[in-house]
Amino acid sequence: MESEMVRGEAARKPRFFRFPFNHTGDTKEKHEAIAAFLQLHGYKTAPCTIDNSDGMFNTPYLLMLSRHDAAAAAKLRADYIAYTGVEIDYYSTLNKQVLGYEPPHIMLLHDNQLNADVIEDVLELFESRHYRFVSLTEAEADRVYQAPEIFFTKSGPMWGRR
Repeated sequence: MESEMVRGEAARKPRFFRFPFNHTGDTKEKHEAIAAFLQLHGYKTAPCTIDNSDGMFNTPYLLMLSRHDAAAAAKLRADYIAYTGVEIDYYSTLNKQVLGYEPPHIMLLHDNQLNADVIEDVLELFESRHYRFVSLTEAEADRVYQAPEIFFTKSGPMWGRR
């Protein structure tokens, strides 16, 4: 019975797709071709409104851990949390300026050791700013995420910059 449960979970199809580096295509034609493919296969896209460059912090963090440098790793964790707070505030302000209101945010957090070690602190940053947590489906019900994609560049900026 246990192996059936594991097999069933592994066979579950993902419902959302986030473009690597949030790059949705540098031309309308490329974007529409990818969007059509995703829709045909039952995927919804997952945009992002907040980025904290966690990957850039994780690489040196792993090095510090491999060297058993607990003091440096603790300092990096503290710096990362402080920086994440700054980024939350930045993107919150940006979205209010651009959109005239603050939509439900969708934060890009990668599955890495640093985030695993500080996830409670990251969540506390949002709680201290009086955010509440909702599902991706609920967040995407906001009107801003219903707008058609009309911003095509060679990079993938966060939502407020689009």
